[in-house]
Amino acid sequence: MAARQLVLLRRGYSSAGAAEYLHRSIVPTMHYQKSLPRLPVPKLEDTIKRYLNAQKPLLNDDQFRKTEELAHQFEKGIGRELHEQLVAQDKQNKHTSYITGPWFDMYLKSRDPVVLNFNAFMSFNPDPKSEYNDQLTRATNMTVSAVRFMKTFRAGYLEPEVFHLNPEKSDTEIFKKIIRFVPSSLSWFGAYMVNAYPLDMSQYFRLFNSTRLPKLNKDELFTDEKAKHLLLLWVSRNISLLFAIKCLLKLLSKFYFTSK
Repeated sequence: MAARQLVLLRRGYSSAGAAEYLHRSIVPTMHYQKSLPRLPVPKLEDTIKRYLNAQKPLLNDDQFRKTEELAHQFEKGIGRELHEQLVAQDKQNKHTSYITGPWFDMYLKSRDPVVLNFNAFMSFNPDPKSEYNDQLTRATNMTVSAVRFMKTFRAGYLEPEVFHLNPEKSDTEIFKKIIRFVPSSLSWFGAYMVNAYPLDMSQYFRLFNSTRLPKLNKDELFTDEKAKHLLLLWVSRNISLLFAIKCLLKLLSKFYFTSK
């Protein structure tokens, strides 16, 4: 039964080369990346103002007056010095955002359990087609779809992530045909002119072949884009399941992990 299901899936996915990718965007995946504007360091005065506005509903009048006094002392004292250091650091690291370091530190230095506190998970509704809800069939379909996404991204065919405020103008084939010829160093601004905002995709490469390596004080993110293995975890003593997994690996290796 398992072998027959895999043969059917093999026929469906290997019948056409187009099935190798999710789609082929005419705008390269990272076309906007070089021209993305950097996250600006907010003014210290604005930060203090936002902080006090957030505290006001939580405090009584006496507590708020004390908090306001401390906030203004901070603004005129050590806060000003720290802000100047932050601005100087930002100018020295124009390849990234000022918040990137603290953001990664927050996750990679944390010693809390990763599974419950940081790892995302997904749950899925049953497939509308009941015959696709068999565990082996569904696992195979999801795996093949994930690999297609990976190959689409790595080939540069994945549609760039763009937030469209006026999709009638920007999310059109005409716009895409024009914007693909705009140099990457200017392409973000071309999208901005039609009220479209390309988003940062710099971490997409971490979606596959990536792991978190435990270190003493701060863990390390590691990605091996040359890896071609697929890790499957299961709890079963069913020998037929082991056979099915071997068939699945063979199928995926033949059709989706060919080198380019």
